[in-house]
Amino acid sequence: MFRPERISKTSLIFFKSDVEEVLKILSKHEAFHIIIKENNIESRDINKLKLLIEKIDDIIKRIKNISGEVEIESHYQILESKDITSLISSIENEVINYENKVKELEQILNLENSLSFIISLWRPIAIKLKEIFPIKFYSKYFSFIVLYQKEYRPIIPNIPLPNIIINISQNPNIILSICFKNDEYNIKKYLEEAGYVEIPKFNNMPKDIFEVNEVIKLLEDKINEVTKIKNELISDIPKVLSKLFYFKLILSDILSIVNIKESYSFGRNLVMMEGYVPTRNIDLLLKDLREKLNGRIIVNYVEEHSSKDVPVIFRYPKFISLFEKITCLYGTPSYNEINPTPILAMTFPLFFGLMFGDIGHGIMLSLLGLFLYKYTKSLSRIGIYLSICGIFSAIIGGFLYGEAFGKHIFHGIFSPTEDFMSLLKFSLYIGVAHISIGISVQIINNLIQNKKVDAFLLNLPRLILYICFIYLVFGFGLNIMRWLEGPILIMIIPMVFMMIGKPIWALISHGKKEFLSVFGEVGFETIDTVIRFISNTVSYLRIFAMVMAHIYLTNVFYSLSYIAGEGIIGSIFSWSMAIIGNIFVVLLESIVAIAQDLRLHFYEWFSKFFENNGVKFSPFKLTILAK
Repeated sequence: MFRPERISKTSLIFFKSDVEEVLKILSKHEAFHIIIKENNIESRDINKLKLLIEKIDDIIKRIKNISGEVEIESHYQILESKDITSLISSIENEVINYENKVKELEQILNLENSLSFIISLWRPIAIKLKEIFPIKFYSKYFSFIVLYQKEYRPIIPNIPLPNIIINISQNPNIILSICFKNDEYNIKKYLEEAGYVEIPKFNNMPKDIFEVNEVIKLLEDKINEVTKIKNELISDIPKVLSKLFYFKLILSDILSIVNIKESYSFGRNLVMMEGYVPTRNIDLLLKDLREKLNGRIIVNYVEEHSSKDVPVIFRYPKFISLFEKITCLYGTPSYNEINPTPILAMTFPLFFGLMFGDIGHGIMLSLLGLFLYKYTKSLSRIGIYLSICGIFSAIIGGFLYGEAFGKHIFHGIFSPTEDFMSLLKFSLYIGVAHISIGISVQIINNLIQNKKVDAFLLNLPRLILYICFIYLVFGFGLNIMRWLEGPILIMIIPMVFMMIGKPIWALISHGKKEFLSVFGEVGFETIDTVIRFISNTVSYLRIFAMVMAHIYLTNVFYSLSYIAGEGIIGSIFSWSMAIIGNIFVVLLESIVAIAQDLRLHFYEWFSKFFENNGVKFSPFKLTILAK
């Protein structure tokens, strides 16, 4: 779990006539990570396939933007084609057809929205005109200017010209200005400066706005016609999505095969394929290959031990596996370093609980997470994280703080509002422990990578230096004069050792030139380390800050509820404010706490040891073509 599964580099040599059978067996076992040879210029076929897959992804995304998540049926009817090239061409033609349908649907939606918007603006105008001006005689002598505001601003400018301004509606804010025809231009200018714009016009818009009612009716008929076409196209969406997902699977299979074929080493009649196989799967895979090919295959394999290029696969208990996704947000551990996921699975919910420790709010958050897990698909994984973090919040809130719904109900280990200095120090202790674990992991990584010089002459002194620095701060405070009386020696010794240890080794092993280079590098790194020690450790005060913010923010809502007064209305307001406040605190602070938790792990901890240059194990698998 801390180390990846043992992987063996494997080469297969077999006849060209057996290629299809070999690929089927590899796909069946899902245990062969094929080494793809890197070419500076990809083949035309690979580029074409990638572009077609990207086009399908784009169409699927556009469809989902229109209709949201849609239930689709699995579609595995194999397409008939004489060869791969013809198959790709037929898929490409169908994809283009679906793309055109999506474009048509988007255009229809835009037209429908545009017509609806225009009608929503002109309908109240038509109604108002009918109410206040039943005869059209006035239009011969006056101008009728209709404008609206995109953002509501109720103040109408003082126009130094004779006119009448009538408010037609407030949502949206539409006004009708009646003025002499000679003043029309100037009045429009004044109103536009105040944020008003002309209402969009439509085709066949009459010059006489008193006739707008008839045109609105025609537009409504047009909208009904457009909506009917839209509904017909939308009804086909599940079928279209099903086909598109199916095409994507086929093209992914073809892309895998083309990639592999370009990675073959060909002889006259033989093929050599190289890849990585989990050592525990080797025997079963080779047995199947030999049986199906009647022994017509030569296999060589050797277990890898420290190469960082080897793909990684980890196996965890179910609880820990949930947190692998968080590690992957930062990167993939390499084959020759410690996997931080098992540690993160403990510290991530722990830190969240420390920042958001509250029995009541923790239970609320856990129930919210359970709801998201059971009743939503896209947020189900987030629901699991929220449930776990909520449980830790409730436990820590009770054990450490004695807090429930922002109120202190009993005395825990800490009373945040009374004993905040102890809580502040505790936050720093958490940071010291976490950072020390990170540096220790880096020492272990050095030993795994056979970098004993870095382990014992660089990172071990760094760890000792950090512990000594923390001892000085907590033992003697920030009184530098007391440090200089003698205690500072415990910090200077590892610092000097860190600065000269590796350079002296370089001098003995490689000479004076290498000594100067390493000395300059390590000297700069030592100064940077001390600065980082301070900033990284202080960063864990976020735990203390979040606890205090949680308590005081909740109390704000309680204070508002207390001033509501007596009586039925006052009681209703008081309880409503308290309930809404607690819900707001849970939603807001859970987001903030998760963000701070990620920061502490990614920037303060991972930076101590995580190289982020691993390759994820990706076994060869055919989804459709192997069926």
